[in-house]
Amino acid sequence: MQKGNLDLIRDLNRRLVLDAIIRNQPISRAELSRKLSLSRSTVSMIVTDLLEKEMVIERGMGDSTANGGRKGQMLGFNPRSAFLLGMDLQQNQMKIVLADLAGTIEQKETFPFHQDLDELKSIIDHYLAGIESEYRVIGMGVSVPSMVKDHQIVVDAPSLSWYNLDLAKVLSKSFDLDVFVMNDVNAAAFGERWIGQSSLVDDLFYLSVGTGVGSAILSGGHLVAGFEQAAGEIGYMLTEEDLEQETVYEKGRFGTFERKVVSLLHTCGASKEAREHLARLMALMISNVCVLLNPEKVIIGGYHEAILKSIIPEIQALVQRLVPMATVIEYGALGEDASAMGTIKGLLDSMRDQMIQKI
Repeated sequence: MQKGNLDLIRDLNRRLVLDAIIRNQPISRAELSRKLSLSRSTVSMIVTDLLEKEMVIERGMGDSTANGGRKGQMLGFNPRSAFLLGMDLQQNQMKIVLADLAGTIEQKETFPFHQDLDELKSIIDHYLAGIESEYRVIGMGVSVPSMVKDHQIVVDAPSLSWYNLDLAKVLSKSFDLDVFVMNDVNAAAFGERWIGQSSLVDDLFYLSVGTGVGSAILSGGHLVAGFEQAAGEIGYMLTEEDLEQETVYEKGRFGTFERKVVSLLHTCGASKEAREHLARLMALMISNVCVLLNPEKVIIGGYHEAILKSIIPEIQALVQRLVPMATVIEYGALGEDASAMGTIKGLLDSMRDQMIQKI
């Protein structure tokens, strides 16, 4: 058999063993052999390699078997064998989160940021130089307020003044790390589904309300990207009233629905009428989403937690009255960490096949 084929089989078997340990931990070598139909010698060799890389740890002896014998040494996944950076870039600031392979946040920090690439590289370089040597960083995820092509290219980010920028290439060249770029709202949806309160929800609609308004759609556990990877641009939603008033899309302007929501948010604190108008506007939008997509859950997140949380009961009641589909509407659990954590999840998924080689 050619060497290339042998290497492929060996890498495949290593991924199978690691996945089985993650899914079934604690588990013994003998159980792995039976579960994967691999020889004990093959499993033993792979486990030895994973132990040396510290991706797997021994967790003590197993309980006695039915015949009175003792089970072998039990194995478990070590999420602290490597760490990842998650970054959320916004108009005036950036957040950096350091997390392990299970999504446990070790530290997080927010920095002023003024859209300059050299400034971005300097902040990352300073951050990496300042963390403890025990944190072996193998990649970084970056969220941006823009459409993103192929998880590399920032297509159109007016708030950052970046257009058709291959951000992944720029950063990977500077830091020799894997880089995964995501739209900030898509990333937030990933984060909430991974370690937020929407864990294991496969059909999810995520609505982000901050300096702008956007959304992300998860169907069957997978992101709905759209033809030009622009699905979820809910800020451009229109009503008949918008057509009559000709407040429709114009190049370089934020979307019509987005402008309405942001304007109401600025007056909600002092105006009960504005608060009620905002609740109705969002309920109508979510009702249309429910009949179109039938999500199990709608998550609202962003930078206006106090206002948005307070009107969710009104939104939920109105949606239940307007449409026959049942859906749960909640505020996000991760808050401002959602996008940064979502990029880490996206990065982990993209690196899955190469993870063992990276560590």
